[in-house]
Amino acid sequence: MRVDVAGEVKVMVYNIAGEEVVKLLDQYENVGNYRVFWDGHNRDGALVGNAIYFVVVAQPSGHMVRQVIVLK
Repeated sequence: MRVDVAGEVKVMVYNIAGEEVVKLLDQYENVGNYRVFWDGHNRDGALVGNAIYFVVVAQPSGHMVRQVIVLK
């Protein structure tokens, strides 16, 4: 992801029902390019099931949403 304006950056994964599955990042980041990885586990450490998930990146310059399909 690219951070255009330094500030608080959050990366969260949600299920199709809109429930938060896991928070991958929640911290201050400077301007630059970053990589964030999700290993398919929820916040309790359990593997998630086959489904469509939404990755939401929230930062001072705006929000971005991407779909991820998990198939085992």
